[in-house]
Amino acid sequence: MSDAETAKVVATRIAAYLAAVHPDPPNPDDLAWLIVHALNQAGLLAGGRPRPDADERAPGAQRVLALPDRNDGARVIVCAGEFDQRTLRAVQEAGTAAITDPDIRRIILDISGVTFADSSMLNEMFRLRRSRPLVLIGPLPHSLARVLELTQARALFHVTDSIEAALAWGG
Repeated sequence: MSDAETAKVVATRIAAYLAAVHPDPPNPDDLAWLIVHALNQAGLLAGGRPRPDADERAPGAQRVLALPDRNDGARVIVCAGEFDQRTLRAVQEAGTAAITDPDIRRIILDISGVTFADSSMLNEMFRLRRSRPLVLIGPLPHSLARVLELTQARALFHVTDSIEAALAWGG
């Protein structure tokens, strides 16, 4: 899908939602969430791979994006690329921001765009899980699934297939 087609899909979904749900003009915070939601529905966030910027097209590049809070106590952190001890810093910083925010009651970690993750990512997931309920948006990358299998830790993490399912999870 071209950028123009993607923009049209996103704009159409936002307009349809606004017309159906918000007859009054939404506040800017609601509009920001609608844009993120539409991007997710278009497969550009959860389930799809975030598009790298021109300088991040090298193999192994990482992207970490903390989505705008919706005032529901959930922080969504979207990760894409390869993560190991050397490249985990952005995930740790986003996690620390979520942990130290008193309004955040649960953390949603979208790992559907992760192509590689080792035990360093698992350690970060444990750190997040110790501080707040944690739900993952998958599918799990093969390398992380293998680490979870070897450590017998898979049962400790709830995995959903969409941001909507993660937000609906009661944890």
